Amino acid sequence: MTASRIVPGTTRWLSAVAALLLFCLSTMTAALAADLPSAQVEAEGYALIPNGRKDLGREAALQNAFRRAVEQVVGVAVESRTVVKDSELLNDKIFSKSRGFIKTYRITGERTENDAYRVAITASVSRHRLEQELDNVGLLVRKLGKPRVAVVVMEQNGDAPAAAGGIVETGLTGAFGKKGYALVDRQAMLAVEREVVRGHGDQTDAVVRAAAAGGAEVVIVGQAAARHGAAVGGTSLRPVQASTTCRAVDVNTGEVLATASSTQQALNVNPAAAGTEALQKATLELTEQLNRQLIAAWHKQLTGVRTLHLTVTDLPAVEAPRLREALKEQMGQVEEVRERGYRNHQLRLELEVCGTTRSVIDELASLNLGGSRLKISGYSSGTVQAHWTGPAKKGGKKP
Repeated sequence: MTASRIVPGTTRWLSAVAALLLFCLSTMTAALAADLPSAQVEAEGYALIPNGRKDLGREAALQNAFRRAVEQVVGVAVESRTVVKDSELLNDKIFSKSRGFIKTYRITGERTENDAYRVAITASVSRHRLEQELDNVGLLVRKLGKPRVAVVVMEQNGDAPAAAGGIVETGLTGAFGKKGYALVDRQAMLAVEREVVRGHGDQTDAVVRAAAAGGAEVVIVGQAAARHGAAVGGTSLRPVQASTTCRAVDVNTGEVLATASSTQQALNVNPAAAGTEALQKATLELTEQLNRQLIAAWHKQLTGVRTLHLTVTDLPAVEAPRLREALKEQMGQVEEVRERGYRNHQLRLELEVCGTTRSVIDELASLNLGGSRLKISGYSSGTVQAHWTGPAKKGGKKP
C-alpha cells in the first residue's frame, strides 16, 4: 500500500478554506437570528365558484383568506386612515402578494354557499417580512412624520486614527435616507464631529446637543473598529474583525430608542480592504436592528400614552383655568393635564396624550377659547411651544 503524501502548500490552503467557511457560517447564523416572531391570526376567505369549478373557487377563497390575515397585521402596524389613504399603494405592494407573508397556515373550516366558497384559516404571518416591505414602501416612516435623523459614528480601521464620516456612518446615512427618513444636513454635524474627535470617552451628550441645534429629533451615535489579524496559515490572507455599536437617542427627552451591535469578519490579502468589507457587513446588520427598534418604539408611543410638554406664553393668570378645562374637555387625545409652573405670564403643562404630535398640534390650534386662541410657535416630538392670543378689541385690533 502506498503511503499518503502531503502536497507542499496544502496545509496552508486548507487553513485558508477553513477560515472562509467560518466567516460564511457566522454570517448565516446572524441572518437566521434576525427574524422576528410571527403574528398568529384567524381569517376567513370568500370567492365565487367560476363555471362550477369548486377547485378554483376554493383556491381563490384561500388566497382571499391570506389577504385578510395580512390585512389584520398591517392594521396593527399602520393606523387606519393611513391604510385608507394609501390603499392603492398597499394593494400593489403588499396585499397583491399576501401569500409571501404567510409562514404557515391551517384550514379550520370550509364550505360552499350556492355558487361561492368559504375557507377559514389560522395563519402565522411573518412580521419581519411584512414590516420590511411596509418600510420599503415608506408607510411607517410617513406615518411618523418623517423624523429628522442625524448620524455620528467614530470609526477606526486598523492603525488609522478614529474619525467620523467613515464607512459605517456613510452607510447608515444612505440606508436611512432610502427608507424615507429626513436626514440632518451633513454640514450641520461637522462642528460636533470635530469636538468628538478632540474629546475623550463617551461623547453622546455633545452629539445630542449639536443634533438638536441642527434640527434633529433623533441622533444615532456610535463607534466602530476594524482590527487586523495575522496572516492565516502562512498565506498572505489577512483576517479582520469589525466590532460596531450604536444607540439611537431621542434628542428632546434623552430616551434611548434603540441599541444595536454587530461583529463581522472578512478575509483579504489587503487588510484595509478586509476592514472595509467587514464594516460594510456590520452596517447592514446595524441598519436592520436600529430601524426595527425605532419603528417599534415609535409605534408604541403612537398607540400608547406618552408625555407632551406644553409651554404657553403671554397667558394672563385668570385665563389659565379656562385653558386647562379646554384641554381636558375638548381634546380627545389628552388623557390628563398637569400644571408644572406659572411665571411671567408663562404656563408650563404636562399633557398625557395618545396619537401623533401632529394630530395633537391640530387639536391645540382649533381649541374653542371664547375668542382667544393658541398660536403654535414651535414643536418637536416631545414639546410644544404656544402663544396665547386674546380676543380682538373693537375696531379689529388685538391686544
